Amino acid sequence: MSDTRRRSALAHRAPVKATDDAARMAEAPFLGKLVLRGDPDAIGEAVTDTVGVSLPEACRATRQDETAILWIGPDEFWIVTAMDAQAALADGLETALAGVHHQVTDVSSYYTTIELAGPRARDMLMKLTTLDLHPSAFTLGQVAGSLFGRAQATLWQVDADETEGGPVFRLFVRRSMADYLWCLLAEAGFEWGMPTQAPLSGETWRLER
Repeated sequence: MSDTRRRSALAHRAPVKATDDAARMAEAPFLGKLVLRGDPDAIGEAVTDTVGVSLPEACRATRQDETAILWIGPDEFWIVTAMDAQAALADGLETALAGVHHQVTDVSSYYTTIELAGPRARDMLMKLTTLDLHPSAFTLGQVAGSLFGRAQATLWQVDADETEGGPVFRLFVRRSMADYLWCLLAEAGFEWGMPTQAPLSGETWRLER
């Protein structure tokens, strides 16, 4: 059962949006997150049977309803689930992979998730990273880790540009850097009317405009 006393990393931040719904931003709190390490050829079948989602190709994600698997490296995957679903899934993986060299680690409390969507969401992200985020290069289901400003985060495009309301992205970031990234994203959307978010640290900075 979920502990109602727990607070997410960005519990102090209400969802915000830019003028004319050009972009919108909110925390997706308490998503389950497992780090799975292992040889894809050795673990793939058991993972598919247990999770219900197959291992993705490099730099991609596979998804079924609220469960997704993200490719992080040649032998590293993140499994993202609904809130509190990760514990049972971790137990199932340990059973299914018994005797196979692997590692399953619950990192649900270590990271939080910022969801950024809207017609200008991609433009906002392009201000903060050296990743090639052109729609022809970074498409639906794409996954990549990079620096966004000074924050290391993993970016996943959840929905395509053609969907109503523009593309949807999720950024997975450490709790300690979540407020910084939230404020930085808001600053990146300033020209489209995203409201300024004052950092908790009191630090003030501006992107080049």
